[in-house]
Amino acid sequence: MKRILIIVPELVAPPGILGQALVAQGVHYDTVFPVARFASYAPMDYPGLPQVPANYAGLIVMGGPMSAKDEHLYPFLTETMALVRAFTAADRPVLGVCLGAQIIAHAFGGDIYRMEKLESGFFQLNLTEEGAVDPLFQGIEQPVTVFENHYEATRNTPGAVPLVTGGACPIQAFRLGAKTYGVQFHIEVTIDIIRDWIRMFGTDFCRDEPRLLTDLDGEFARHFPAYVRACETLTRNWLALT
Repeated sequence: MKRILIIVPELVAPPGILGQALVAQGVHYDTVFPVARFASYAPMDYPGLPQVPANYAGLIVMGGPMSAKDEHLYPFLTETMALVRAFTAADRPVLGVCLGAQIIAHAFGGDIYRMEKLESGFFQLNLTEEGAVDPLFQGIEQPVTVFENHYEATRNTPGAVPLVTGGACPIQAFRLGAKTYGVQFHIEVTIDIIRDWIRMFGTDFCRDEPRLLTDLDGEFARHFPAYVRACETLTRNWLALT
């Protein structure tokens, strides 16, 4: 049975819908929380991040509040970048979500830059010509319904193929090589996950995007069904690469 490794930098940013989609496909996954120093497969003694892909069929890196450039504050970022490169070299698929996408770009020499303001909430994004024929986005409705929540974005990553564009930054998803993907948007959140983010980071989030407070229930009622379909299809497509 396939087993996936998921790195979760922030406790309140779990795999959510993405994890459910993996389980629905009959896949097991191990989760490592490097900041909290906890791993699901070794709950009593934190083993650190693996250094090699070992028997994992793929790697997923989730989001978090830090910058991908904060290696001096968070050593796991350097370790994660090395692991991303190791999975890529082994021709095993990698998927980075939000911060995870920025970590991938940084690992391969891309620029991580601060946007003018937070991009947060549901957005309708467009596939590029390359994205329309890419295996990751086959069968996904257009425009693509996603949830955004980020201050930083990527650019100038050598060899990166832009797959999705729109919103506040031109590169919303990219591919490196055949199987390494970064998606700037989220493909895992539920309304309860967002409520946790507002509880923990509300001052920063809601100053730039007040509808997170004023219209969260309405936004989820309008967009969540299409969002879940996109998340599940993308996860299934990514697993087909393993």
